[in-house]
Formats: sequence, structure tokens, C-alpha cells
Amino acid sequence: MGDVVRLADLLLQGAGVEVEEVVLGDAEVRLAVRSTMGSAACPGCGWRSSRVHCYYQRCLADRPVAGRQVRLDLRARRLVCGNISCGRRTFAEQIPDLTRRHARRTNALTAQLTDIALFLGGRAGASLCERLAVTTGKDTLLRLLRALPLPQPESVPCLGVDEFAVRRGRTYATLLVDMDTHRPVDVLTDRTARTFAAWLREHPEVRVVCRDRAGSFRDGAQAGAPQARQVADAWHLLHNLAEAVERIVGRHRADLREPLTVQAGQNDVRPTTLGELDVHGRQRPLVARTRERHQQIHERIERGDGLRAIARELRLSRGTVLRFAQAADVEQLLVAATHRPSMIDDYRLYLHHRWMEGCTNAAALTREIQQLGYRGDINTVRRHLRPYRTGAIPPDAPLPHLTVRRVTNWIMRRPEHLTDTERKCLYELCERSPALATTTEYARRLAEMVRERRSEHLALDVWLADVRLDGQRELRTLAAGIRRDRAAVLAALTTTFTSGAVEGNVTRIKLLKRQMYGRANFDLLRRRILLSP
Repeated sequence: MGDVVRLADLLLQGAGVEVEEVVLGDAEVRLAVRSTMGSAACPGCGWRSSRVHCYYQRCLADRPVAGRQVRLDLRARRLVCGNISCGRRTFAEQIPDLTRRHARRTNALTAQLTDIALFLGGRAGASLCERLAVTTGKDTLLRLLRALPLPQPESVPCLGVDEFAVRRGRTYATLLVDMDTHRPVDVLTDRTARTFAAWLREHPEVRVVCRDRAGSFRDGAQAGAPQARQVADAWHLLHNLAEAVERIVGRHRADLREPLTVQAGQNDVRPTTLGELDVHGRQRPLVARTRERHQQIHERIERGDGLRAIARELRLSRGTVLRFAQAADVEQLLVAATHRPSMIDDYRLYLHHRWMEGCTNAAALTREIQQLGYRGDINTVRRHLRPYRTGAIPPDAPLPHLTVRRVTNWIMRRPEHLTDTERKCLYELCERSPALATTTEYARRLAEMVRERRSEHLALDVWLADVRLDGQRELRTLAAGIRRDRAAVLAALTTTFTSGAVEGNVTRIKLLKRQMYGRANFDLLRRRILLSP
């Protein structure tokens, strides 16, 4: 009892009231308190008065004490205003830092609930309040959040801008960030150039705009802030380059496999690949079916049949017929059918070394690679080890399985960060494929310019000219976009400005959206973005 009273006195210390009586219950503490203020100011005219008109009771909820709810039974005063020119005859006394007009909570509890709403939102905040012995609901927390005033953006000389999805694939909004403080300054309802330009016209102090290479932000910055310097983000530039390289490697997927010559018969010597054969050296049914369908479809196309008629006759979908028709060579179709990546590809080298060390137990090897991250089962390991058991042990360690993602990673990585095996595989791949060789050269030249942040106008212009002359079409498309956005890209190559703070805030917004389960309106999301710490 004494500890609870001392805690209650500590909570009310300096609040302008004194405790007259304490009633301690199992789940609640009720405190009878009265005001100790000598006078109070009239809310109408500000005239201070100490003349009491009457007394009345107010019940206020306060912060919990020792796991119990706290209720304040306040003996409030109604005072008489002594200013004859004031329109109020009497007024209710409000105790500073404790009460507000019509409030049924103390200011301290209201501030605490507001912070909970900012951090957790409505439903999760209400659950936490229940654990903290505070009776409230999710709608009450959201009302407190909506009652907060929005901060007014101050001078923003360096602005970061990016989009985020309110509803993925449907509705997008624009986030504006002060790059000096890394704090959001505003959230726009859409991502159009017109809305962004209108905001910039209201803030003529903007001198630098950090953005990605989206055309709407470029056009909006040019229209709304022609005096500002636009800076493209270096990470987005590298990301666009990696996407272009991945599309090129995917288009040349046939070059990722090493051709092996297999004698099929006395008069039939046909180049095939290891992936087209099963463990017994026989052609896989999928390969035979693909070759047969390719021949049937192209024979009917030469005869003049339409794609729909061919699809009906062969009982295939029109999309399948179109895919076979667009492939001039059956080898283009066999690449995807016989060169599929496996979960065990990343562990081939480890299994080879362990087999050469004498460990031939498939179950033991499976447990070892599962500790390294393998997520498959023992049957896949057994199939991989079957050639080893028949005596077909490769003389050297197997090379990494070439996939589109893996080769793209090798091309985009710094050359000094590649291992000897990766460097050897990429070199041999470039020897087989001139297209991938030129792609590797151009990608590394641009990546070096972006990473080192040291480039002259001539270096970028030379790269654009070289790509335009003999680069792959994906790189030519990227170069055309860079040419349109040349000034911002040059700024990215010669300055230290980056959009990292904007991307970090976008990640934080994703967390806020998940907390709100997508049920809140845009105004509530905007408040949480701007007000959350």
C-alpha cells in the first residue's frame, strides 16, 4: 500500500494537485485529489481569477502504477471571471500538464497513448495497452494519431525523391526526404510529374534533387525546379546495368553449356550435350518430345497452316505453338529443357572433394551439405553420386554450374573479387561467346566509372558511342536512356550525392504498411511516415 501511494505521489508530483485519499483495489487504484492552484486563467479573455463559483467531480484515467489502472477523482473548481467585458460568466479550471477541456485522460496518459499509436498503429497498440493495464481501443489510438498536427517542411536545399507502393501494382505515392537530416518532409498522393513539379514550385530553395532514373521525376524536376541540379542514384544505375546484362546472358543461355560430341552410331554423328542424356546415356524423353514437336510445328507452318489450327490439331496451347514457331533452331528450346539449375549445383565442388577424401556415404554427405545450406533431400545427392559409383569420376574438380544469375554476378562483380575458378570459367565463356565478351567489357567499364566516382564527360561519351556501335540491344537501350538523362548521370559519376537515405525510408514505410495491414487511409499512413521517429 505504501509503495503504491509513493508511486502515485511521484506521478502527480508538480501537477498542481495533492492526494487526499487512496483506495487500493485488486486491479485499480483510485486517488481522490484536489487542486492546489491559487488562480486560473479564463479561456475566453485570459483574466486570472481565484473566486470559486462551485465545485464538481471529474474522473480522469492516468498512467498505470504497479500493474494497476489509476483513476483520479478530481474535485474541480468552477471559477467566476472578473472581467466584465468577457462573454464568459464562469469557467472550469484546467490544471496545467494534467487536464484539458472535456478530457477523460490526463495529458501524460494521452501523450503515452499517442506514442504507442505512432510506433505500433491501432490494433497492435491496443493489444500492448491491454498488457500495460490501460483501457483503450484501436479507434481511440487512431483518433489520437489523426489529431496530431503535421510538421511544416522547412528549407530543403537538398531533396531526395522516390516512389513507393500504397497498393502494389495499383496505387503509388511519392516520398520526399531531406537529404541533410534524412527525415521525410512530405508525402505526395501520386507519382506524376505534375504533382512533383507543383510541390517544387512551392519550395524554390531546392538546389539539388537526388532521384532514380524515373522519367516522371526527371520531368517534374525540370518543370518545377529548373534551377536545381538533378543527380541520378549510382545504385539504381548499377541495378539497371545488371538487369540489362542479365537479359543478355539469358538470351545467350545456349553458350553457357559446354558441347560434348557423342557417337550415336556408325553413320550418325550428332553433337549433343550431357544434359540431353540420362544416367544410362540414353536421350531423355523431354528432349525427344521437344525435337518432334519442333519438327511437326515447322512442317505445318511451311504448309501454310495458322497457329490456332496447329494448336487444335496437336492439342497444344497457342502460346506453346508460338514459342516453338519463334525458335528457328530446336537447340534454343533444348537449352531451357536440359540446362535447368539444381539445388545441388552449389555443392558439387564440396561433394567432389569429400568423395576424393574417401567419404562415399550419401546420407553422411547430405547431412554435411545441409549444414551448409542445402535444402534438398538425399535422393538428389544419390543421383549426383551415381556416376562416381560406376567409376566415372571426373579427373578434376567439377566447375561451377553456369546459370544466368551466376554469370551475371561474375560480370558485375569487381574482377579482383573473383576466385581463380570463377575467373577461369568467365574467361572460357567469353572465348566461346563474342557477344558475352563485349558485354562483359562494356559492363565493367561503366561499373568502374560508377564505383570509382571519377569520370569525365569524354569517358561517358566514349562508352555511349562504343555501345551504340557494337553493343547488344539491351545495352543500347540502356545507353539511350543514359543519353536522355546525361546531365543527371554525369552528376552521379562526379559527386557524392546518393539516394540511400530515401531507400532507407522506403524500407521503413514497408514496415509501417505491414503494421497497418493495408486497412488505413492514405492520410493516416502519411501521418505515421512524417511523425514516426
